[in-house]
Amino acid sequence: MQKTLGKTLIISATLIALLVLGRSLYFSPTGEVDSGLYASTTPATISTSPLPERLIIPKLNIDADVQRLGVTKTGNMAAPSNFTDVSWYKFGTVPGELGSAVISGHEDNALALDGVFKHLEDLELGDRIYVAGENGTRHEFRVVEKAIYPYDQSPTERIFNASGKARLNLITCAGDWLASAKTNDKRLVIYTELVK
Repeated sequence: MQKTLGKTLIISATLIALLVLGRSLYFSPTGEVDSGLYASTTPATISTSPLPERLIIPKLNIDADVQRLGVTKTGNMAAPSNFTDVSWYKFGTVPGELGSAVISGHEDNALALDGVFKHLEDLELGDRIYVAGENGTRHEFRVVEKAIYPYDQSPTERIFNASGKARLNLITCAGDWLASAKTNDKRLVIYTELVK
């Protein structure tokens, strides 16, 4: 009886491990992961400002490396190649300059472990976000708005706005998984404005 129970437990654990591995391979990010947001490849401005290196959100205990990415083959903003980094849209505004800089990050990974932006929705108006750049630069932003959009109806002109105040917009997936589209059905955007 104990041998049968032991074999059953081993077989069950093996099946669970295979399912988890299969799910992680199917949903894991690659070089072609995108944010689901269409983005132009025409730079907003020619910039000589220091490029971002780290995103720091004290309230969420985030201190993440910033990947500098463009677009995927589908024309969407590229998302980070892993679940711990964030990605800055390199054809857009540099954080701290006039216009909207855009940074994306994953909500979770295929193993149901938290991604860097898992708790992004917990940010509230007035919370502070920092971008550290080359040469020791550091910009402070404050949250001014939170919004959730259908994944295929996000206001890209607003999110990637190349003019106006200096802003930083953070993007991640939200809502439920859509197997047919291999993405979540919502996008969460945190809008912030430069403090200094």
